[in-house]
Amino acid sequence: MIIPGKRLQQWVLLWLALGLAPVAARLMEADSQPLLLGAWLLAGSALLAYALADLWQLLRRRPPIAERRLPSALSVQLEHPVSIRLHSNSFAANSWLADEHPGDDPDTGLPVLVHPASDGNVTEFTYRYRPSRRGLCQFGDILLWQPSAARLFRRRYRISAATDLPVYPDFSVLQRDALKAHQDSRQLGSAHHQQRRGQGMEFHQLREYRPGDSLRQIDWKASARRRALISRDYEEEQNQQLIVLLDGGQRLAMKADDVSAFDHALNATLLLSWQAGKQGDRPGVMLFSGDQPLWIPPLGGTSSINQLLNHLYPLQPSPRASDYADAARRLLENWQRHSLVVLVTHLQPDDEEDLLAAIKLLSRRHLVLVADMLQPAQARVSDLQPRSMDDAWLVTGDAIWQEGQQALYTRLQHAGALVVSALPWHLPARLNQLYLTLKRAGRL
Repeated sequence: MIIPGKRLQQWVLLWLALGLAPVAARLMEADSQPLLLGAWLLAGSALLAYALADLWQLLRRRPPIAERRLPSALSVQLEHPVSIRLHSNSFAANSWLADEHPGDDPDTGLPVLVHPASDGNVTEFTYRYRPSRRGLCQFGDILLWQPSAARLFRRRYRISAATDLPVYPDFSVLQRDALKAHQDSRQLGSAHHQQRRGQGMEFHQLREYRPGDSLRQIDWKASARRRALISRDYEEEQNQQLIVLLDGGQRLAMKADDVSAFDHALNATLLLSWQAGKQGDRPGVMLFSGDQPLWIPPLGGTSSINQLLNHLYPLQPSPRASDYADAARRLLENWQRHSLVVLVTHLQPDDEEDLLAAIKLLSRRHLVLVADMLQPAQARVSDLQPRSMDDAWLVTGDAIWQEGQQALYTRLQHAGALVVSALPWHLPARLNQLYLTLKRAGRL
């Protein structure tokens, strides 16, 4: 694609303006009109010849050579460097460079004016790209607008560089939440750790008695043989099952910060799975009410989190309504072994009948934990200080809603489920903390 440059447009306008001279001469001095007209036509011919020569030289120029360098994967809401390398001798100075990135980041600084590097064969330009959502992002071709030698024309070159790249959740958030949850769970669980010895724990070794060991830890036969108190040492039981029942319906499509509540639910799922694998347990995931069913049975080994991540990172919430009873039936069809089942969703008071039916089905074989993701807007209303009648109605309505929500939590607990609620950005750490506490207490 070739378009006229600014310089050519200015020259053509100047030439057209000079065309007024023969017209004025015909009105004022008719004898000089032929001479001025000839000069004007001669100037136009010269300009045309010069422009054609410049265009011919541009057409004969070899296409530029360029390549894009990307990371192997991106993280949502984090900036990543994207480098474009151009062969310095394949393009001219004052060229405009653009890149067909996914288009969800308006702050890349493109297009940009580039010049061939004077100190090497490669000219490199790096810009920062921040993906706004998970999934598969698509980079298109590299575009370069090159001026002709006289800068009368510009030619657009499209350099083939299309590629797809996965955009994963932000792992820096997961690592931060994991550390916080680990510290909190140790503080909460340390007071009850000794009381639960032998429950959900595996025998590790015999050792000498230490002050503070419970009587249940003492091995009386070994103590009699050695004539000294000997205690049994336990370690947390491994190879237990953790299944996240993830709501893929419209309830988690709400925005929370710069991402959806579903992204926070996905972070919670990955953080729990990573922690379970680290503890020697086997994490699995089932998506319900999504556009497509997804069932990943509990996986073991160090690569389990990578397998889960490759299945989960492109998921997006669907416009469907959440069906808890159907999700429970599907899970029982796929998995019978006792597990900790973590239901991640956003509850509403009118969910009671469907949700209780699901909990009754699941609790026959599994320990069920219901994680309710609160809406940020509801939290703001709860903290609102009424200053008008409208504010008063909002606060009153929220109080009624909160009362119904607490009643639902109570019924779920009576049905045998554990219940936790948190704002979207607090839920990953809160769930991870609770899992570690249950693990240390031997309740899995």
